[in-house]
Amino acid sequence: MYEIRIPKLGMDTTECDVKAWLVKVGDRVSPGGALLEVETEKADVVIEAEVAGVVHQITVPAGQTVPVGAVVGLIDDSPAAG
Repeated sequence: MYEIRIPKLGMDTTECDVKAWLVKVGDRVSPGGALLEVETEKADVVIEAEVAGVVHQITVPAGQTVPVGAVVGLIDDSPAAG
C-alpha cells in the first residue's frame, strides 16, 4: 500500500487545506496523474500520484486542514491491483 502524503510545499508552509479530491476510491491512477488539490496561504497546488495503482482509501476528506507530511489516502500499488 502506498501512502499519499502532503509534500513539503514551501519553506514556510507547515499545513494546507484539502480543497478537493480529483479521484475517488476505486479509480485507477498512473504516476503524474492528479489526485487532489490543496490550498496553502500562497497558492493552490495539485498533488500528483507517484505510483500506479488503484485508489484504496481517502483518509482526509475535502475541507480538512492537515500538516505537511500527513497521510491523506492510500493507493493499492500491488501487482494484483494492476
